[in-house]
Amino acid sequence: MSRYQLAHEYLPPEADVEQAEKVKRACDWDKVRFGQSAKQNLLHVWKISETQIRNAISAHIEQRRKVFKKYASESPGILLPNNLQANVSIYDGKDVYVEMILTEKIFIIVNAHEHMTIRRLPQ
Repeated sequence: MSRYQLAHEYLPPEADVEQAEKVKRACDWDKVRFGQSAKQNLLHVWKISETQIRNAISAHIEQRRKVFKKYASESPGILLPNNLQANVSIYDGKDVYVEMILTEKIFIIVNAHEHMTIRRLPQ
């Protein structure tokens, strides 16, 4: 079994189309709030604006790239009902892990950071 197969063997299920569309609308309508990890990385590490990451997330969904549901870290096997995750390209040659937390309203919360392991979500 290759390293690629092993890394993707335990992928969570993909997000529902409605959930992905809600994320896209929030990004398109500037209804995104950024978590501390995203704020830190956007400005100081990746040197991009909040608008650029919103546009990257929106383009990711528009291009029908993969968005996954997220498992609870403290209870593996339990899906978090409002948390999604994706491997999003923010510019040529640079992709990052993005977590999107849906709220009851149109707002979403985005956390983003470098990939922590060799296990990346497929696009």
